Amino acid sequence: MKSLDKKIAMIILFANQKGGVGKSTLAVLFSNFAVQKRKRKVKVFDMDFQQSLYNKYLNSDLLENEKLYEVELSNIPGFKSIQKRAAQDPKILTVIDLAGRMDDDNLVPVLKESELIICPFCYDEYSVTSTFEFCYVVKKVNPESRIILIPNRVKTSVKYETLESVNQALGQFGELTSPVSDRIDFQRLTTSYTPESLVPILDPIFNKLFDDHIEAD
Repeated sequence: MKSLDKKIAMIILFANQKGGVGKSTLAVLFSNFAVQKRKRKVKVFDMDFQQSLYNKYLNSDLLENEKLYEVELSNIPGFKSIQKRAAQDPKILTVIDLAGRMDDDNLVPVLKESELIICPFCYDEYSVTSTFEFCYVVKKVNPESRIILIPNRVKTSVKYETLESVNQALGQFGELTSPVSDRIDFQRLTTSYTPESLVPILDPIFNKLFDDHIEAD
């Protein structure tokens, strides 16, 4: 396995074949954190068909907020170009919001060449099944990949009777983080601003990601 230190070009995927799990939102929050808290340069590519991450970037620009990083639209075949650009300046973290699909052959090199895949999921049955299938495919394509699973949009008022068994099953593929609760605050974030109320929830998760996987010796 290649060493994942900060001197090597780092491509971080936010990916899951299931839509609506907060993939784009967490990609924005992670990128904000990387720049503001870890003082890293970040370049973001939106490969999702809905372009929600890119639209947040445009809205932030309209509000004349200070840009923390650039966001570009791309597609799955454009990965090779992204990879070359990342190699030109390894100090920059490359964050990709990947399209939620598994029916594109061009996806194979993306999964093959990405060692760190952040996979948000929800505890509903369809999301769990899709996440399990996604992780299985990733490990078949790239056994050396590191998958970080983030339980997202967890409703604190709901009892998840299968939570323990779900965590155990998904834990075979990667590392599970602490859960992220479903909050209205997520609607107020931009590519320039993270609501303060989200900091105590997300900072421990993102700090551990950096310490264990991004800037590890």
